[in-house]
Amino acid sequence: MCDGLHFAARLSTVTPQSHKVKVVHVMPENNGESGESATRTRNQFGTFGGVFTPSVLTILGVIMFMRANFVTGHAGVLGAILILVMAQSITFLTSLSIGAISTNMQVRGGGAYYMISRVIGPEFGGAIGLALFAALALSVPFYVLGFTEALVRSAPALEPHFQIITITAAICLFVIAYVGAHWAIRTQYVIMAILFVSIVAFLGGAIANFSMDTLRANWNPMDVGHIDGVKPLGIWILFAIYFPAVTGIDAGVNMSGDLKDPAKSIPRGALAAIAVGFLVYLAEIVLCGGAFERTALVAKPYQTLVTNALFGTGFLVAAGVFAATLSSALGSYLSSPRVLQAVSRDPIVPLLKPFGTGTAKGDEPRRALIFVGVITIVVLIWAGNKSEGASLNAVARVITMFCLYSYGTINLAAFVEAVGHNPSFRPRFRLFHWTTALLGAVGCLVTALFIDARAAVIAAALIAFMIWYVKHRQLEATFGDARRGFVYSQVRNGLVRL
Repeated sequence: MCDGLHFAARLSTVTPQSHKVKVVHVMPENNGESGESATRTRNQFGTFGGVFTPSVLTILGVIMFMRANFVTGHAGVLGAILILVMAQSITFLTSLSIGAISTNMQVRGGGAYYMISRVIGPEFGGAIGLALFAALALSVPFYVLGFTEALVRSAPALEPHFQIITITAAICLFVIAYVGAHWAIRTQYVIMAILFVSIVAFLGGAIANFSMDTLRANWNPMDVGHIDGVKPLGIWILFAIYFPAVTGIDAGVNMSGDLKDPAKSIPRGALAAIAVGFLVYLAEIVLCGGAFERTALVAKPYQTLVTNALFGTGFLVAAGVFAATLSSALGSYLSSPRVLQAVSRDPIVPLLKPFGTGTAKGDEPRRALIFVGVITIVVLIWAGNKSEGASLNAVARVITMFCLYSYGTINLAAFVEAVGHNPSFRPRFRLFHWTTALLGAVGCLVTALFIDARAAVIAAALIAFMIWYVKHRQLEATFGDARRGFVYSQVRNGLVRL
């Protein structure tokens, strides 16, 4: 302990009778990490490899191939564009808040959780951190299900082995993630190249088949009875299915502990990934909506892309969806354990403490990764051996709800800092304003209620219970959050008036 002055010392006392926990951080440099973890070597990824690549690969994933045409067929071209704009607006406003927070502090591991907990305190931080972890952990089986659905559509003979394929794919990806982030990031460059060629193939095919008459026919939402046996879905159900397409920034933001310069890389990488994703999805909606009949868009969204690929290169589209879904699952395998590791390293939920351990080289969250692997297998067993896509849609709606609350809290954190006149809040990110944060927070809440009011209330109740639990333990953690800034501001204003 001779080097103790260089690390954040923790002095903890527990009173069994009252379960009170007091944590005092003598020095904040390591933000709650012990001296042992602080001596571990960390990865040093840049903007392109650490934020943009995992984000854009997650954005251009399973929804683009398996559900984008489905949404366009039900909602029409105009409705699909509206859904895309609404979804991207929430993500864009959230990225502005992330940019403000990340340029105002030294961001450690944990990404969005770290930012929330250090701004509005450990209570909200712990609750939303666990919600964010749940969304990211569920993203792994979500993308694995998307991969397997595409595989059996391409090779119908494999359909009886649907569940075996999902579990096998999940195990293989787990092994890659277990080896380490460096190796996984390298594989994503190859996947990005395959994905780019695939997008060119199916968009080129759509251009070759484009017709203004078809575009006009598909412009408005589908009418009742337009397709025999298919009931038109409402816009908010379609939004819930589509929204995971724009949540890929989590994959990059939550790699914050592995970035060389998080303050620079996070806002630039996230905004660049959002811009690229928006342009690709907009092109897909317009071009495919003007190239293919509504029946094909609704009944065979993926097969339509394969059949009509440019110059008969349907195999490139198949390779693209395989690469996109597997890379997205791999990205979630990398980011979700890091969020759990960050939550576990803060003295908020004692039961999670074992997951805070990292490897000596790279600080890899191996224990947390194993936990995510278990969750993945359980969900895939629950999904069963059916390839109709119902389980994929169900998991998508759950992910949407957790992501909306996570994004809403990030915006709330930035709003609280901005309007509270915290003297320590001086972000270097100039595109942020408190009105964008407020709009993002309100938008997330309203959208969650419109999608499923009952599920939104249940999710809010679970988060509220977690906040109550942390408060009941009377945790005192000097994260330097916004509340201390409010006290400073009030004292300063009082002295001025005096």
